Amino acid sequence: MILRVLHTDFKKVSLGMWILVFLGPIGIFSLTAINYNVRYDWLITQTDDYWLQLLRQINLFLTPALLLGTTLLASLMASIEHKTNAWKQLLSLPINRLSIYCSKFITVGILLFIPTILMFVGTLFFGFYFDWDLQVPYQAIAINSFYPYFAAIPVLAIQLWFSVASSNQGTPLTFGIVGSIVSMYAYGGPEWLIWKWPHLENKWNIPEISVLLGIVVGGIILFVSLIHFQRKDVK
Repeated sequence: MILRVLHTDFKKVSLGMWILVFLGPIGIFSLTAINYNVRYDWLITQTDDYWLQLLRQINLFLTPALLLGTTLLASLMASIEHKTNAWKQLLSLPINRLSIYCSKFITVGILLFIPTILMFVGTLFFGFYFDWDLQVPYQAIAINSFYPYFAAIPVLAIQLWFSVASSNQGTPLTFGIVGSIVSMYAYGGPEWLIWKWPHLENKWNIPEISVLLGIVVGGIILFVSLIHFQRKDVK
């Protein structure tokens, strides 16, 4: 059943949502290109590992862009039903409520995973452009590209929950934008701060901990939001 609902939700994905999917990586690499164009000589003198420096610079832009994209896509996904007052009609169909909600979560999750793949491919091309005489750290690039996605699952769960529960998208959008701004200054923040986790920085210096926290806490938030959606009348 959920596959049919997923198919329907993907048909509802607007052009604007697809533009957002590709705009994130384009924006990140544009800013990184400007950064390297202006400060290339200084950047390469900071370390002998040019690839590591590149990953650090990309990560500065990646986290706020990922969280902002999560906020916008979750809001737009929920707005599809809010704008047409279609929630009551949708929930009156012989479809399990949990399938409806999970479908929207999975749809946004897939849309967010596409930029993650583009980040991996784009990072490789960016580094190859400079033709650095160093071994390509494929594992480090994969970690920098894919780990933030899984660490950001709690933010996805929260934003979709707020967006579905509120007919006025101003509140969830404001909350998400503030969270994105907070993430820019989250280095060194408390370990419980979910907007810090996509940076993959923690006191243990183990990025996998941020990923594990993201998956576990995100799953808990999703579970609670499913219970809320099951019981609440959505207008």
